[in-house]
Amino acid sequence: MITTPAGRTGSASVPAIGTTATVLVTEAAALDAAVALLRADLDALDLACSRFRPDSEIRRAETGRSTQLSPLLATHLDAALRAAALTDGRVDPTVGGCLDGLGYDRDLAAIIDGPARPAPAPGWWRLLRHQDSVVVPRGIRVDLGSTAKALAADHAAARIAAHTGAGALVNLGGDLGRVSEIGGSGCAML
Repeated sequence: MITTPAGRTGSASVPAIGTTATVLVTEAAALDAAVALLRADLDALDLACSRFRPDSEIRRAETGRSTQLSPLLATHLDAALRAAALTDGRVDPTVGGCLDGLGYDRDLAAIIDGPARPAPAPGWWRLLRHQDSVVVPRGIRVDLGSTAKALAADHAAARIAAHTGAGALVNLGGDLGRVSEIGGSGCAML
């Protein structure tokens, strides 16, 4: 739990990755640095993991060929595959095409006749993960949304705390990461 005397905390919210990103720090003087660090982390996350950006690293990996992964995408892909394994596929990063079929690839106002009925997810086990690469079979669209925000919130809070020395709480649309002291962190998906 983060406790500070009244008036010494600082918080700010910014739009990012399709949601609102909020950071709270235990020292108001650390707020500007915390916001800058959070923005940098979320910009990097968007470029690596966004299924909405045709230039994102995950979109470029959907080729059917072995693709080298950045450390950031590797971390997020590994978290998604671990979640899939732990849930017997109930959390499946191959749902990108299903989400597109439901209309989550464009503004909902652009859907005239209602969403299409999507096919089932191809299955997370079809993603072939190697040491520093992945093979995403052709036709599979990857969506890391079920795990990426929670992991990003936790990593951002830890980085903010390490850089500023202040306790930090990061909220990414309900996915929380917190660090109450250097070295102590936790993550909660709400």
